[in-house]
Amino acid sequence: MSALTASSFQMLLERLDPDPSVAAEKYEDLRIKIVHLLCWRGCLESHADDLADTTLDRIAGKLAAGELVENVNAFAAGVARFVWLEHSRKNKADAVGDDLPETPVQADIGSLDGDEPRMRCMRRCFAAKFDDDDQRLVLGYYDTDAGEKTKNARKRLAESLGLSLNALKVRACRLRIRLESCINDCVNAVTNSPSADTTKQEAV
Repeated sequence: MSALTASSFQMLLERLDPDPSVAAEKYEDLRIKIVHLLCWRGCLESHADDLADTTLDRIAGKLAAGELVENVNAFAAGVARFVWLEHSRKNKADAVGDDLPETPVQADIGSLDGDEPRMRCMRRCFAAKFDDDDQRLVLGYYDTDAGEKTKNARKRLAESLGLSLNALKVRACRLRIRLESCINDCVNAVTNSPSADTTKQEAV
């Protein structure tokens, strides 16, 4: 499955509703339904949040690939079940459904070590392509304090930025797409130009 792109994400929003503001609300409503479905099937709430994002990304990708989808909500339920099946096979302990402690997402870009090209490109793109407000949003959206529920952290972030939860979700998704695009371009430039020095890559 290809990575989420701006065009596939926009296609999903337009399929939900032609009005952008209404589409954003329906997107968040659908996401919440997917989270509830996953939790009902025994998924931990902390994992359900991420798996709901994976489900929506896959739906967007399938729409972009031309797959005919008559009912997005019904289709989402099927995709969510498949995503949960994949996850539960890889993480059998999670399928038990016990309430294990939350583990924060380590989203501090500056703390990434090593010379692996993708990690270096992530640091460069994050510093070059994101202003202070966008950096705060990305780090706040994907990074939570130990023991804090992801949804609570995102609610506080939305309030601090003066955004609704669905607006925060859409904005974070678009920023993620922009970051991934920059990283991919940077990695391609590095791998295709082995003799290129580091200073040249800083411009990416």
